[in-house]
Amino acid sequence: MRKGVRFDHVVGQIAARMPSADEVKKLATPKNTPLLAVFGAVRDASGRPLVVVEILLPADRHELEDAYPVS
Repeated sequence: MRKGVRFDHVVGQIAARMPSADEVKKLATPKNTPLLAVFGAVRDASGRPLVVVEILLPADRHELEDAYPVS
């Protein structure tokens, strides 16, 4: 906690899309390779975003795995 700010939860989204011409160049990937856009926002208890991150991953080079408790 800093200055009374409390992290409460994270909201994540993953979407597949085709890259822009600029992304193709910066990521050194073929223009027909989709990207995985991974977006995460750390929010306070009211839902206000405090930290936001977006990561672009060439889909042919990455695999995502997640785990959730079952109860």
